[in-house]
Amino acid sequence: MKKGQPSATAEMVCSWRALEYTLPPDQRILDDPFARGFLGTLRGGLVDGAAALPAAARRLILRRLDQALQGVLTFVLARHRAIDDLILATPSDQVVLLGAGYDTRPARLCARLHESVVFEVDHPDTAGRKARLADKVYAGVELAPTVPVTVDFARESTGDRLVEAGLDPAASTIWVWEGVSMYLPEQAVRDTLELIARLSGPGSRAVCDLLSGPRRAGLLASAQRQALDMTMAWIYSEPFLWYCSRDQIAGFFSSCGLTVLEDLGLDELVSRFGKREPGWLEAGPSPRLVVAGIKGG
Repeated sequence: MKKGQPSATAEMVCSWRALEYTLPPDQRILDDPFARGFLGTLRGGLVDGAAALPAAARRLILRRLDQALQGVLTFVLARHRAIDDLILATPSDQVVLLGAGYDTRPARLCARLHESVVFEVDHPDTAGRKARLADKVYAGVELAPTVPVTVDFARESTGDRLVEAGLDPAASTIWVWEGVSMYLPEQAVRDTLELIARLSGPGSRAVCDLLSGPRRAGLLASAQRQALDMTMAWIYSEPFLWYCSRDQIAGFFSSCGLTVLEDLGLDELVSRFGKREPGWLEAGPSPRLVVAGIKGG
């Protein structure tokens, strides 16, 4: 993330949700009618251009983009849908969106969240841009009770800011932490998971995605991982910093005070929603979605 600017990757994944919404309803993994409103001129224009094409051309664009990104696009859409389903199925007093970006769940899931409090946590630069656009995007739309929490992660404690904003550590909470862990050093990931364990009441859940390295070993897998790392660092100034091998995931979360309940890979998520033919390179990085409970809770 460039200093003084909102997150480029937050807008990037928002554009994927907007592209997905251009498909016919029965072909979508995820429905997000609000995503287009948070896009800038360039990405918004590309989405509008795609929307004007025949449906077959739109599907082809998404498939080719997914192939170029080694399956990451489809994973992002599927993880977002899986998290939606978890929120809809899990009673909770609070929902915390860590690194909220341009998340639109307070609007999309309002019927479920109207009796919960949603805390949207993000850096002031990204949160500020979202706030400037939100009035127009959400005009006339009912929203769940939402508390914006801005945190300068380099200088402030996320936990302190949340408690100051009204988070109840004794209440049942769903923590959503998507699209963030891979951009942080391992210690920062550990600190955040320990914070979640510390500020969660009985019945709480945490859902987090991560990268666990290539699905296949060898030179090709290593080269593709390096190419993806370089792309993220060069284009978005947000390089991938943390990977966790699959056989270490349960132990890592356990050491932070969390118990892994589900550990889902790309193939499992995509097959769950049945909307995509495989379009990724087998040697690419292996993104995973982890659902965890609080140890002893």
